[in-house]
Amino acid sequence: MKNTYILIILFFFSISIKAQESQISILKDNWKNYLLAEEVNQDMIPYFYNLKPDGTWSDLDYTNRQRGNWPLRTHLLRTVEMAKAYLKKGNQNYKNEKLKVHILLAYNWWVDHDIVNLNWWYPQIGVPQNIGIIMLLMQDDIDEVQWQKGMTIMNRVVFGDKTGQNLVWVSSNIILRSILKTDTTLVAEATEKIRNEMQMANSAEGLQPDYSFHQHGRQLQFGNYGLHFLEDQVKWMFILKDSKYDYTPEQIDLMRNYFAQGQRWVIWNGVYDINSSGRQLFPDEQHKKYMRVHKAASEMKKIDPNHADLYQSICEENDLVGVKYFPFSELTVQRTKHQLTTIRMCSSRIKGSESGNGENLSSYYLADGAMYTMKTGKEYLNIFPYWDWRKIPGTTAVQDTVKLPELGWDSYNITSDFVGGLTYEDCAITSMQYIRDGVHANKSYFLFPDFTVCLGSAIHGQNNQHLQTTIAQCFSTTPIYLKNGNILQPENSGTNQSVNARSFWHQGSGYIINQGLDIVLSSEKKTANWTKVISWVDKEEDAKDVFTLGIDHGTNVKNETYAYAVFPNMNKTDLAKTEKHLPYQILSNTEAIQAVQLDACTSIVFHRSDTLKIHDTIELSCSVPAILMCKVNQDQLSISVCDPTQKLKSGQIIITSKGKSGKTTFIKNITFPVGIDKGTAVNMTQNINTNN
Repeated sequence: MKNTYILIILFFFSISIKAQESQISILKDNWKNYLLAEEVNQDMIPYFYNLKPDGTWSDLDYTNRQRGNWPLRTHLLRTVEMAKAYLKKGNQNYKNEKLKVHILLAYNWWVDHDIVNLNWWYPQIGVPQNIGIIMLLMQDDIDEVQWQKGMTIMNRVVFGDKTGQNLVWVSSNIILRSILKTDTTLVAEATEKIRNEMQMANSAEGLQPDYSFHQHGRQLQFGNYGLHFLEDQVKWMFILKDSKYDYTPEQIDLMRNYFAQGQRWVIWNGVYDINSSGRQLFPDEQHKKYMRVHKAASEMKKIDPNHADLYQSICEENDLVGVKYFPFSELTVQRTKHQLTTIRMCSSRIKGSESGNGENLSSYYLADGAMYTMKTGKEYLNIFPYWDWRKIPGTTAVQDTVKLPELGWDSYNITSDFVGGLTYEDCAITSMQYIRDGVHANKSYFLFPDFTVCLGSAIHGQNNQHLQTTIAQCFSTTPIYLKNGNILQPENSGTNQSVNARSFWHQGSGYIINQGLDIVLSSEKKTANWTKVISWVDKEEDAKDVFTLGIDHGTNVKNETYAYAVFPNMNKTDLAKTEKHLPYQILSNTEAIQAVQLDACTSIVFHRSDTLKIHDTIELSCSVPAILMCKVNQDQLSISVCDPTQKLKSGQIIITSKGKSGKTTFIKNITFPVGIDKGTAVNMTQNINTNN
């Protein structure tokens, strides 16, 4: 009987082992299929057969230990592409014996030398990520001694205290190690950690309720960690498919929404939005990020086939039209058929930009109201080494020649709570009470379908601070025209030139300046300097023309204002007519209220409690600081209002309507949202009669 029990136990133990091995086999096959479904990187092919006899490449510096974007990792990336080409049926290098020899030479060199970069990311993530893939693909050809050397590298990976996308990467390497060992001990834990990141983070690092993405605290990282998150989660949905570790339908839905309501919004015409990119402003990186979104969308069609049309549209024209404000990241995005406009802010809640590993060295003002408008997608492509980083479009900044401070990993917050925005139909408002380094300014942006009006009020600087608001700084491919059709010939001196004109046309865009005493402009051929952007890039570039337009406020600034409008799609022949007959009306640009009206729509920023006349017969009062948009439609007033401070519980809007029989007052009580809905809009309507 005892022997029978032992046999039964052994039988079920054997079944359990086989079941575990079966799960490992599913993951292994899925992972290999995922890798071999990818296109081989054509740029890597010239390196497949030019290794030196010791397994190294002559163009790589094997003494380099650069902490950021480590060039020596290229050795591993090339080896991965070689292994994929060797095993990919239909590839011209499929089962090429010489290629196999080169793969093993390159792999053996690395595991023999086992180089460890001092940046923790490489020994925990970057190196094992690639060593493990080479081992997975070439398992049948690596000898036992070299295999164990590879496992030494893989065995260094631990869960540790990582969060967000870093945790996903570490867990991925632990699963890869488990597959190589046929050991399921940590697979359940690691896959759970990866799947658990596929949820709303609710103010922690990770995916936010507005479908933006945070890492390194409450900091927008759409195009850095958030894009890696997109790619890796899609990859793991593929690898875990049909296993007991598979994702739930709800998690698939969440990923679909991340595409539709997040990443899709910030790609345009072959490039990725600068405001959404994070610190990775590398050469050609805007285009590379764009292509990574496309690749992930293409893979997602296989995982979520019932919504293949969504992913296909992202892979093609991405003809999304609309406006969106991301309250968790203080990012505004407007998409029309002809252009993408984005505005990025920071606050006491949301961090600005960051620098580290020698990256983003001049990013001091990148999150201080930066506004970019793209049509062709080439306006800012690789502009970073040419930029004057104190003249980021949309910002009001100190102008001097002192080297900009490096932000570091801690990033920064401004001390203002008043930063927010809302959308209404096809319009949007975003506003900030800017406070940084002694500079104060109320900065509001009013986005309408065909143009954006930008207002600045209550601008103050400390003594001897020289302030300027930059309207545009982009590559220049056409002359600058004035409203009379004449070409403006700016001085090519490398400094801003004061001009008397107040309207300009440049490569399809019109600029009309309504307020601001000293308009400055330059169009000059600039030389590139990548080292002021990234310490480890010394890339030669041709000199290029850069167009800059701004409003100079001078020094010792007290209570200055500015007002200008950007028309991204304007014929130069329409400039004079548009300036003479403005389609918008600036109702107020004071310390208390900034407001712009377009037809029946009025956009208002109440920086404090005050009253504004929006119609011959209608006045609006707001009892609290708020951003408000309203529209008169016959006898009905529609209102959308939000609390940019995210601290208010309630407020009141008082509507006074004047008719033939006198004034009528309506009081609308506002209860502002709480929890994850803080800062979002409250909508209401009020029946009024302006003709009684």
